[in-house]
Parts: sequence; structure tokens; C-alpha cells
Amino acid sequence: MTEQLERYHWLIVALLALPLSGGIFLLARDRLSGPAELQITNTEAVPADIRIYISGAVQNPGVYPLKDGDRWIDALEVAGGPAENADLNAVNLSKRVKDEDQIFVPTQGGGSSAVNGQKPLININSAGETELQALPGIGEVRARSIVQSRTSQGPFASVEDLVARKIVPQSVIADIEPLITVQ
Repeated sequence: MTEQLERYHWLIVALLALPLSGGIFLLARDRLSGPAELQITNTEAVPADIRIYISGAVQNPGVYPLKDGDRWIDALEVAGGPAENADLNAVNLSKRVKDEDQIFVPTQGGGSSAVNGQKPLININSAGETELQALPGIGEVRARSIVQSRTSQGPFASVEDLVARKIVPQSVIADIEPLITVQ
């Protein structure tokens, strides 16, 4: 048997050396070619166009295009500015606009009544605790619960979510449903 090993010794060495040298060659070739070039392109986020409706005490009420991230003050400027009798203290001009927002600018001394003597609907997804407390059956505790719920669980999809999340009983929903909206 040792005779056969001696006879095929070089053949065995060559067969073992061939894959080893091939592997070394491939590794060396990859290292010599350098790292792959990575191309980075500047991808700035382009704000999306949105539409808002602004009405009330403004120069030119109507539907206007804005950019996502603009503020209510920008909407007021696009509408030609406030009317002479506009009550700008009743409007949060620093609030960011969202697509399909309806912005109502009340008149001074006119309270918050909208067209036809109706008050604008209160959006339960953006109203503060004080605004929510103006609703019948919604006191300080329920108003705080509404704000906390939309912060922790996300915005309300419908008025019925107030009942589903056990914040407001069905009997109160019947009273406030005509006064609120979900946007």
C-alpha cells in the first residue's frame, strides 16, 4: 500500500492543491478589485399637495392647495388674509394643515358661529380638552380620556369608537353626535 501511495503521491498533492489555490485566487481577486462603489443620491422628501377649505372672516373663502406641513397661517395668507372683523384669537394659526381640513375663521363678537347660525363641528381627533368640555355630557375627566385615548391608541375612525373604547356611553353619543366630526 505504501508503494501505491508513493506512486500517486504527486497526483494526490496536485488534486488537493488545485482547489486550495483556486480559492486563494478568488479571494485575492475580490480584494484587488476594491470595495463595491455605493452610489448615494439625494432623495429629499417632496411635500405632498393637499387641499383645504377656508371660510368665515377671510378675504377670499374657498378651496386652496397647500403643501403638507404648512400651517393655518399659510392657509389664511393664501385666502387673501383675514377680513377686517376676523377674530384671529379664536383660531390656532400655528396648527399644521391636513388634507381635507376645513378652517373656519369667526368674526369678532360673533362667537364661533358659522354660516347659517350653526357652530362648526368639533373634530374629536384634534380638539383640546377645553373644546371637548363644551360638549354636553363631556366633562373634564371624559375630555382628558378622549385626548389620552387618541394619543395612545391612535385617532378615532368613527364616533362609535368613543363607545368601543369605553370613554363615552351610548346615551351621551346621541347628544354629541350632531356636534362632532371625525377627520
